[in-house]
Amino acid sequence: MLAELRAGGLLELLDVELARVLGRMVEPASPEVELAIALTSRSVRRGHSCFPMDMSVAEIWPGEAGRPGKLPARGRWKSQIEESPLSVDGPLVLDDAGRLYLRRYWQLERDIALELARRSSRRPATTTETSWLEASLERLFPGAADSPQRRAAQNALRHPVSLLCGGPGTGKTTTVAAIVTLLIEGRLRETEKAPRVMLLAPTGKSAARLGEAVRQAKSSIEASSEVLSVIPEQATTLQRALGMQREGSRFARNADRPLEADLIVVDEASMIDLGLMRQLLDATRRDATLLIVGDPDQLTSVEAGSVLRDLVTASAQTAWKGRVTQLTKTYRYDETQPLGQLIAAIREGDARAVQGLLDLRDATDLAWVSSAGLPAELDRAASHWSVALSSTDARRHFELRSRYVMLSPFRRGMVGTRRLGAALVDRLYQNEGREPAVTPIIIEENSHELKVYNGDFAMLIEGAPTVAIVQSDSEAFREIAEARLPRYSDAFALSVHKAQGSEFDEVLFVLPDEDAPMLSRELLYTAVSRARSAVRLVGPKEVVLAALGRSAKRYSGLVDAIDEAID
Repeated sequence: MLAELRAGGLLELLDVELARVLGRMVEPASPEVELAIALTSRSVRRGHSCFPMDMSVAEIWPGEAGRPGKLPARGRWKSQIEESPLSVDGPLVLDDAGRLYLRRYWQLERDIALELARRSSRRPATTTETSWLEASLERLFPGAADSPQRRAAQNALRHPVSLLCGGPGTGKTTTVAAIVTLLIEGRLRETEKAPRVMLLAPTGKSAARLGEAVRQAKSSIEASSEVLSVIPEQATTLQRALGMQREGSRFARNADRPLEADLIVVDEASMIDLGLMRQLLDATRRDATLLIVGDPDQLTSVEAGSVLRDLVTASAQTAWKGRVTQLTKTYRYDETQPLGQLIAAIREGDARAVQGLLDLRDATDLAWVSSAGLPAELDRAASHWSVALSSTDARRHFELRSRYVMLSPFRRGMVGTRRLGAALVDRLYQNEGREPAVTPIIIEENSHELKVYNGDFAMLIEGAPTVAIVQSDSEAFREIAEARLPRYSDAFALSVHKAQGSEFDEVLFVLPDEDAPMLSRELLYTAVSRARSAVRLVGPKEVVLAALGRSAKRYSGLVDAIDEAID
């Protein structure tokens, strides 16, 4: 069956080879166990941490014409795996819920759950008298006494690990700055020693945005200069702070050499996978406070896991209760205007509202264009890039890049980022009579040595030698010879995943002519919510509505692991 599934494009070579290698480790070989291993490998590649063995053929391969008629009988199949030596302290784990894991991912979930359990029993680092706390909350969070912002602050005081969630423009960073101020004041009051504060985010761009937003928020906070001076004005990437030495496998910071911080804020947490979250918890001192910030409605991490979404669920359904605060009111978008309404309708899965908004013809902040209109949209994009590439001044270049972005769900295919980027280069070449001397790029590989990380924006300037100006997470610009750069690609068009954590004035989102399984409500929401002022969607409305009805669910056992660890 493995060979047939591979030939039909239902399994990748990696899945098949892993199954065969592990299958050869035991005698006698079991084709059923090898099939289960291959399906588990496939699940991990797709971002799940496990393979639920009760899934039907239609659930595993939705819409695939060449899928098999049936899988082995579930009861016998599970028994074969349980009896296999591969499941006895081996590379496989089958849990009581029928989820099959590669052991690494099962262990990651258990490690995260156990670390959360250990921290749940710890006394808060800052205890405050009621009168002082009430006065401080009133000063830092003016308004209703039961506002979500105040509840978030009380959660951060009460719990070593707490979550602040909300969509774009809901004031998460403003709330974070006020919470950090409160915690600093409380620590000074208790110990007369200022806490060390660290701001982190998964990518260089999201770290730069976090630092900028905190700097702006500080200007409106009513607090002493001593307190405000403790709040950092720059953020750094998780990978850099943890000292990633190789791609996700080795870190300088761990339980033996933890991060030097008493308060850690982690933004854009929807992008954090199981491995990175485990390492963050491992490297966070037990007496530190960890505030996790993000939007659980966005796309989840590229690697396995949906940690933020699972933590939100665990806070609602398990003994790890009351640790999530949700901000719902948006301040960035006018909720009476089409863009704000579209973002809300996508988040809620309201197909009728989305259809009506796409039908609008006079909106200034929202436009739907059929696939036939793509060439004209590419002409508009080329006009933008012609201006952005006209100067070698780094600050000017990156400021112009923040005004406009073209997004695609794919890297390959008719509307993949590669083809769209090539079409833009052709237009720029025709308009200018030569290729531009400046090329926008995005880094795709971490380099600890160069302190350059996956997701960093950069610009290539032709010369002898050609150099790259990298926009680092501190908003500084660093010059690096092109020959030394890790893997990169041009950034004329970005995938939605690559744009996550960034914002642009205008977003052009290009969809394919036909529906595809990877198109989901979360992908639509993430793409559209990158826009600060306007969004343009290109593609059939039917594809938009089909994606709206498909949730990017990830299979995981983290919620159950947390429940078991804390119960």
